[in-house]
Amino acid sequence: MRRHFKPDHTKPKDFDLFWQETLNKLDVIDPDPIVTATEHSPDHPELVLEYVTYLSLGGVRITGLLTHWHDNLPRPLVVYSHGYGCQCMPQWSWAETGLNCFGVDVRGFGRSHNALTAPSHWGWVLSGIGSPETSVIRGAVCDYIQGAYVAERILPNPTTHHTFHGVSFAGALALKSASVLGSPDLLAVGVPTFGWTEGRYIFVKSGSGAQINHYLANHPERLDDVMLVMRYFDPVNFADSVHCPALIGLGLKDEVVPAKTVYAI
Repeated sequence: MRRHFKPDHTKPKDFDLFWQETLNKLDVIDPDPIVTATEHSPDHPELVLEYVTYLSLGGVRITGLLTHWHDNLPRPLVVYSHGYGCQCMPQWSWAETGLNCFGVDVRGFGRSHNALTAPSHWGWVLSGIGSPETSVIRGAVCDYIQGAYVAERILPNPTTHHTFHGVSFAGALALKSASVLGSPDLLAVGVPTFGWTEGRYIFVKSGSGAQINHYLANHPERLDDVMLVMRYFDPVNFADSVHCPALIGLGLKDEVVPAKTVYAI
């Protein structure tokens, strides 16, 4: 397999404008963070887990998990999310090394399940597939970005470095958020999904890509429209705007996120 691979350019002409306008819409929303519950580490009295809800794009309320040190020491912040169809877990072990961590359950999943009011019966990824403006993926990226804002806002201690982290579905969210925001200090992702829209249609055998393929098998006349919408969320089209150091992992044999779709990024 070729280790250096770049598919044909498919970036929509208004791609940058679309994301700038999306970020502008998000910027005017006061996240109104609310801590709904708190847990304490039995081993470290100053280490706490706070369940935080906040407002994101469209005025929906998202839930995040802030595992942090309740002190005045400057610390790095890691923002992360979850896999497709999953939810975040508290990252106690990361925090015990001295980090602050904020996990985002994006709309439609986990503790933010009810934030997606009209999920598609074809699968989460097909929700709002009629246009990039209505796509649930747009909202999910905004949930991640807003989570980074919220964590910075409510932490009691200053942040020294920002890392965006994620694996698979969350890896794609982290990469896209890093691009739209102008990059954190570090991007660390594994097998980021949604890469190379056209290639996914050919190579993916399960996961969100299989849901898209199943939908298109029943609606072949919508192929071009769906491919166009997904290009607005293809990590290939975000990668050139990530300017921080990046660590990206891939699986050489992966039916959910085939290696070719990661090499394309």
